[in-house]
Amino acid sequence: MATVGELVARGAHHGLRVLGAGESGASGGVGAAAEAGEVREVATVGDLASVGSPGPGALVVLMGGALRAAEPYEVDVAVRRSAQRSHAGLVLVGAERVPVTAARIAARAGLPLLAVPATADVNELIVWLNRTVRGGTSDTVARAEAVLDVLARGAAGDDEAEDGGVAALLAAVSDALGRPVDLLGDVGGLGRGGGAPARASVGGPEGAADPGAVLVGERVVGTVRCAVPDRAADLVIPSVAAAVGRLVRRTLEHRFAPSQTRAELLAQIVVAEPTHLVGLTEQARSIGLPVDSTHVAFWVDLRPGHAGEGDPPIAERRRLLSSAELICLEIMHPSDTWWHVVRVGGSLLLLASDDDGGDGQVLVRAARSDVDAAVARLVADEGAVVHVGMGTDQRGLGGIRQSSVEARSAAELALRTGRPGVITVMDTTGLRRVLADLHASPLSRRVMDELLAPVDALGPARAATAVRTLTAYLDHQCSPKHAGAALHLHPNAVTYRIQRITETLGVDLGDPDVRLGLHLACRMRGLLDAAPAS
Repeated sequence: MATVGELVARGAHHGLRVLGAGESGASGGVGAAAEAGEVREVATVGDLASVGSPGPGALVVLMGGALRAAEPYEVDVAVRRSAQRSHAGLVLVGAERVPVTAARIAARAGLPLLAVPATADVNELIVWLNRTVRGGTSDTVARAEAVLDVLARGAAGDDEAEDGGVAALLAAVSDALGRPVDLLGDVGGLGRGGGAPARASVGGPEGAADPGAVLVGERVVGTVRCAVPDRAADLVIPSVAAAVGRLVRRTLEHRFAPSQTRAELLAQIVVAEPTHLVGLTEQARSIGLPVDSTHVAFWVDLRPGHAGEGDPPIAERRRLLSSAELICLEIMHPSDTWWHVVRVGGSLLLLASDDDGGDGQVLVRAARSDVDAAVARLVADEGAVVHVGMGTDQRGLGGIRQSSVEARSAAELALRTGRPGVITVMDTTGLRRVLADLHASPLSRRVMDELLAPVDALGPARAATAVRTLTAYLDHQCSPKHAGAALHLHPNAVTYRIQRITETLGVDLGDPDVRLGLHLACRMRGLLDAAPAS
């Protein structure tokens, strides 16, 4: 059985409230007696004279028509009869206030006076009261329906995207359910539940199987829990979690919408030819991108930690990329550094900017700290294998592209040389930065690939040997002796190989332009080999 206090707490969706004396729509406390007393039955009466008919412990619902022409003293008499019969409470349909004398009689007798609006569906209210009072399956269904009504009203209301929205929703759900419902996990600072962070339940596919998992995209960002075991809660928790996930997603979309617009332009800048950057400058300024600032880029390659041989499944890569984007936004949004998080293909570009014109190394140190934190979260929460490349600090729109190109090449280097979890940087001499810029240009790659196409046609193994031999030969000013020492070959073997290579390529290494073109092509091909990292 339920008490009047529980009915009031869980009946807000029906408009059920405590009626204060002389107040219009005001609510007061139910009182200790009402909190302790159980409702044995729900009885409906159509006139004031019949109020005393139901037995002790009944919650009497007085229909609205009975109060329209009633005199104040008649209401006093009805309240006194209800109190004498030891009713659990008296519900006045359509009442906005009661006479002061009636309120005093009820207060002395410990009789709760309740009300619902005249516009309320009284039949639905009575069905709900009966289910709740009887308990068991009826009570479970009634409380589950009450929660679903709360969620339906929330879905039909304003598209709110404020930090308090999650807390307000959970408070309404708790009231309707009659049990406290909390959100475990930080949820990017949006949650206001009473639970402690549940980091172990946040992250991978295992967490998504939890009925209370809150999903934003494909990432589990928290878990909805009922504080006590309850069958009605078991029925509605998945729906509550879905509603919380939608609210969190709307909040994040509202918060990061400007960044998403800038991210689209940044993706264009990264892949654009250098000659096209001029046309993008004014567009960047118009949407608030700090064009003239100092920038440093980080390229993040993500692989599922449990992947087997070959490429991991596309769906898992997409889920991981979505989770990584959210983690980076959570960490970098409150940072003092101006961050942009951009999806480029199957990787993430993280761009840090500083518009104070200060020392670029200050920006680099702060940015590395934030990226280190993001990488640690990705490894701990997602079990991801993360390879990160960092570009040098550069100014202007061209600097964004340059640093991004360097970061991408450094990430490819980290991937090829097996350096997960640490930030890999380009060399400080500048040569690899130039080669990285050439490598980023589709035109440059096409020209260089065409130069080496004849040896590529020999197959991967023979092509790799040919490029390695030609690189060493050109690196050592076409000296078979020094190239042989570098390759651990006899000079005659080097001479033989070079003769075969030049025949295959159809070139004359006596032409300085040919030597320069082939040298650049070979060095670009070997860009990711044997570079330093930090």
